Amino acid sequence: MLSVGAVVVLIIAGILANKHGTKKIVLLWFGLSAVFLAMLNVKIQNEFLLNAAVFVTGVFVFSSQVLIYAWVSQLFPSRLRGTALGFAAGVGRLGAIMGPAVTGSLVAAGIAYPWGFYVFGATAVLAVIALATVPHTITPAPNKAPAIGKS
Repeated sequence: MLSVGAVVVLIIAGILANKHGTKKIVLLWFGLSAVFLAMLNVKIQNEFLLNAAVFVTGVFVFSSQVLIYAWVSQLFPSRLRGTALGFAAGVGRLGAIMGPAVTGSLVAAGIAYPWGFYVFGATAVLAVIALATVPHTITPAPNKAPAIGKS
């Protein structure tokens, strides 16, 4: 349900990012990820409501990373864009690697519920803080041509 939520709403996220600015929507999406992840600690007995809650959480959690790619492609000049996108993807993959390890550790410690939701919610809060510090635009350093005849 998490992935279904992301796919369904990515088009809306893109439209909102185009209308209001990608950085604003990225920060909003990660902030809402934190809120909905933390709220998943509430036990929901109704299967339909549980699936709806997970769906809505997935809307923000997984589509946040895709919005990062859009933002990075707008933020960096073309000569740096590939490296920047690769770095952003690498950070995302690092999270995909660490997530199961953290979850496994919490399960082994017997505290996965509710702390798993809080840990991943806190991670989304850290993302908001880190991304808020990124400037709206990156000003590339001027290309300096080597002086001819000077060593």
